[in-house]
Amino acid sequence: MSDRFCENIWNGVAMCRDAWIEAMSRQGLRCRFDRSCFGPSTKYTARAGRTGIANLDVAWQSVSPFTRGSTWNDEHLYVQIVKSGTMSIEQAGQVMKFGPGDIAVVDPLTRYDESIRESARLSALYVPRSALRERGLRHRFPMVCRPDVNSCDVDAVRGFMLYLTSQAGNASDALLARFGDQCLDLMDALLDERTTSASSRSFAVTVLRAKQLIARSIGDPDLSVPSIAAELNMSARSLTRALQANGLAVMRYVWSVRLQHAAQLLAGAPQDAIQEIAYRCGFVSPAHFSRVFKKRYGMTPRDYAASRKAAPGEARE
Repeated sequence: MSDRFCENIWNGVAMCRDAWIEAMSRQGLRCRFDRSCFGPSTKYTARAGRTGIANLDVAWQSVSPFTRGSTWNDEHLYVQIVKSGTMSIEQAGQVMKFGPGDIAVVDPLTRYDESIRESARLSALYVPRSALRERGLRHRFPMVCRPDVNSCDVDAVRGFMLYLTSQAGNASDALLARFGDQCLDLMDALLDERTTSASSRSFAVTVLRAKQLIARSIGDPDLSVPSIAAELNMSARSLTRALQANGLAVMRYVWSVRLQHAAQLLAGAPQDAIQEIAYRCGFVSPAHFSRVFKKRYGMTPRDYAASRKAAPGEARE
């Protein structure tokens, strides 16, 4: 087979056009190449926690979403930043062109046709809809969203997202996950929220802030509804009501996070570290930790740690 027919590269693997089309279909996209023109296309993907990231250099192709039967499209929005070249998106009889620096937020549950002729370089984020819902943000778009790149806030977020994608393959998975979470927290600067209910957004933001605070403070044995509310500058009643609107009880969630964190630490800990883990996770005593842990997981922390060592391939709780 000639080099031309294997000119495309996906995560370092050379492939022909048919293989590229198949790879794109696995991500919920129908890809079509211009039969009369040739040029190499490359795509490198990585994970940043819950967010997928990709760097692309593509030419002479168009894509449209599979609007039915694609789990990938059900779960993600695409945020695309053009770094060079031109990308066109046709939707509902209108054609929008995106040049260097422009951002397109596209919803693959809505029909569109995206095309690139001569080579264009893009960075993309695959944003989970569930993360947007948690933050009280829109997660469905009947039309392509085009953030105002003249906005200082949008410009700052774009720069951060480009930095994140530039670190794929360089930074550790743990750091990429933290960057990815920060990008999700910044999505409100890109998305038009005028149709979002003010009350539902307020509750969602409160829940997100409370979860972040709890995660940072999990080692504090005095963590309580009043202390969390005070840190968030709100009343305990408002905090409780916001979490209840999302099906959560404040302290039940605190104990759940403590136990999950403890289980993660136990999976790689020596037997003599159980007492230290108890205190690190905010339990007032090892005996209390052991009792609550056994109620949740059906075994003592010591037995749990031993079982994880016996089966290292199992997924952590």
